[in-house]
Amino acid sequence: MPDEQNGASSETAAEIEIVRLNSDKTRKDDDSDAMYHVYFELSGFPPNKWRTIFEGQWQALNVARKAMVDGTFLVIHCPLAEVASTHFPALKKVVAATNEAYRNYVQKAAAELERREDVWIQERKDVDAMAAQLRFDKRKQ
Repeated sequence: MPDEQNGASSETAAEIEIVRLNSDKTRKDDDSDAMYHVYFELSGFPPNKWRTIFEGQWQALNVARKAMVDGTFLVIHCPLAEVASTHFPALKKVVAATNEAYRNYVQKAAAELERREDVWIQERKDVDAMAAQLRFDKRKQ
């Protein structure tokens, strides 16, 4: 069944994309001269399940730098010199893989919901058929 609380829907599995680097939000780490919190703006607010998948995909790459979803942003903590050559390509790759995995999740959830609805409909038909066989005494009280 779709994960409605996490924003999944059988009708929409919109792809999340990185649309730009937000230079206003990107800032130097207070505790370091070289490290920055680099903010990439996303095309939309990703559902919780999408974020969970992203985190797993990012960890699977075994990248030394931490990346996370913060609202409609992907944030990576790294030196600026690593962004263009290393982390931005990796982020794009992981976002694409996350979109694919999320799309599969939504499709499976929709199929499971449909299966459950079919079972429920059949159960109702079985109950109605059994009920039609019952004969109740119509005594006056």
